[in-house]
Parts: sequence; structure tokens; C-alpha cells
Amino acid sequence: MFPRQQFVSKLITEVNSTISKTNKAKFTTIQSKVYTFIQRSVTDTYPSDILCFPHQEVTSNAIHPPWLISLNPYHYDSKASYVLSILIVKDRLPVHGWVFDNLSSNLLHAEKGGGAYVNGKRIFRDELMSLREAEMRIHSSFLRKSQPQNPAYQRVRQTELPTSLEICGVAEGNTDIFLSINQTPYEFAAASLIAKEAGVEVMTLEGEELSWSKSSSIWCGMV
Repeated sequence: MFPRQQFVSKLITEVNSTISKTNKAKFTTIQSKVYTFIQRSVTDTYPSDILCFPHQEVTSNAIHPPWLISLNPYHYDSKASYVLSILIVKDRLPVHGWVFDNLSSNLLHAEKGGGAYVNGKRIFRDELMSLREAEMRIHSSFLRKSQPQNPAYQRVRQTELPTSLEICGVAEGNTDIFLSINQTPYEFAAASLIAKEAGVEVMTLEGEELSWSKSSSIWCGMV
């Protein structure tokens, strides 16, 4: 087993406990506590590893493993919810990714070459479909939330969840295509590894390989 895998799984459980105890606090307060807790826990156990948090430049040429870590809020049915994403890179390649949704308590995890899992259950998509049949989610303020009553339009929706959960939604089979114009690696890096290991095509809108270390457009799907 990858030595950090068991450590991160335990870390996410402890983070969820921290979030639960401070669920009435402002998001910035929760975020600060979570980031401080993660930094202390990781540096105590792996002092040579490099931690990268949002609004920091991603370290792409480090000798020691970098961690891309983000905690993003979202709201569903008037309940405050959060998604935690963690990607670990080794030898400049993503090797492990985790996405945890505290609303559903779903923990998605992928190991490069080892498959993708949700709560320990393997997920994999091997079906292909035409664009006419695909359920599509688009990250765009230009898309109307109320679409004309045409079957083709009814399959296209504006995103409602953080990018990491939208990508994982394709991996789980909840939707078939996700598109976004400009996202940071903190938002998509861990989820894109999960999607790839689940058999989903992931690339930029220009058809190029998606980089884990820089902002990019995103296309992922089963078409």
C-alpha cells in the first residue's frame, strides 16, 4: 500500500470531525482551522513533503512529493456543505487523489494504475454514447437555468456543485459530460485522476492532455 494512503484516509476522517464541530462558524473560520490542522498533521508525519494550498503557486518541479489541498463550500437544500480535495504527486506524476463530500459522506479515491473507488467500492465506466443521448453539465454563467422544453436542451444543465464533485459525478455515472472554461488545479487535479481511473476521458477543451499543475479548461465525458 502507498504509505501515505492510510494516513490520508485517517486525516480526512479527522478533518470531517473538525468540520462537524465548527459547522456554525463562518466558512473562512472552518477553512483556516482545517488548513492549519492538515499542515500540522502532514508536516509532523512527512516533514519533507510540500503542501500547496489555494492562492499559492503550485510546485511542479519539487524533488519531494507535493500535496494539492483545497476545501470549498457549496450549499444544497439550504445546508452548508464542503468538499475536500487532496492530490499527492510523486516524480511529477499524480499518484493518489481523494475527494470527500461531507454532505453525502462519500469518499472518492484513486491510485494511478490502481483504479477508482467510492467508499471502498470500485467504480468504472466503459459505456459510450452519442452526444444526443448524453447528460451534460456546463460551468457557465451564460447558460440559462430554465431551458426550453426541448429534449436536447433538457439534457444540458448549469453546474451546481464544485468542479471536483462535477467531475466525480461523471466518474460515478450521475452525468455523462462536464465542461468548464477556466479552473485552477486545486479544483480539478484530484478529481481528474479519479475520473481517469474510472475510465472517463479527461482533457482540455482543445483536446490536449490536462495538466495537474496549471489552470485549464476541462472536458470530461463518455462521448
